[in-house]
Amino acid sequence: MKIFCKEYEVMNFLSSDGELKLNHLVSYLIETSNYQSIDLGLSNEKLLDMGYTWMIYKWKIKINRYPRSHEKIKIKTWASGFKNINAFREFEVYCQGEKAIEASAIFLLIDVEKRKPIKIPEDLAEIYGNNGNRIFKSIERVNEPSELEIANRFSYKILRRDLDFNNHVNNSVYLELIYEAVTDDYTHVKFKDVNVNYINELKLGDEIVIDFYREEDKFYFFFKSKDQSQIYARICGVSETPIS
Repeated sequence: MKIFCKEYEVMNFLSSDGELKLNHLVSYLIETSNYQSIDLGLSNEKLLDMGYTWMIYKWKIKINRYPRSHEKIKIKTWASGFKNINAFREFEVYCQGEKAIEASAIFLLIDVEKRKPIKIPEDLAEIYGNNGNRIFKSIERVNEPSELEIANRFSYKILRRDLDFNNHVNNSVYLELIYEAVTDDYTHVKFKDVNVNYINELKLGDEIVIDFYREEDKFYFFFKSKDQSQIYARICGVSETPIS
């Protein structure tokens, strides 16, 4: 049972109104899984040498409270199973000994040359281990609400600053851009539940629109190509406080 722990201090410049921003929270989670890979001898660079890289397919995050600026946090992560092309990983975030956040993610192992997901080799899975303890049994598909009108449409062009070492948009950037897509009334909304489905890679220069919908306390975001022929990501967030 391989559980990896990493402690951090929440930096003030990653916070807003004294609390860690959602996109930087996700960055801390990803960084912790990277540290475990390094600890197991499977750094990003090592995987690339083997012809592989990890990409995230889905997230499900439950937030009881956001870590505060300068607060020390402990993040636990572990591999919870492997099935065909899916690698399941769990996260827990503790603040002052209290479990503040739980998250599940599904990773895909990508063949770098073919740029396609492959079945995870058994020897690779054995290195990570299989804890078997899954926080969320499933991560739901986020469907576009056909009965709702679009509340806002935000246009954006992908910049170099948005890219990660895989040369596509970093996972956390999507959760930064949703705050650009909301209408002015909701720029300070905080989410207690977040569900993210990544569909296609976004790369430098891609021009996109983000369609924003709201249904009571649920906020929906759909990342699409400018001509709306392709979808890149689907996100649903549930507000921390009731919205009338």
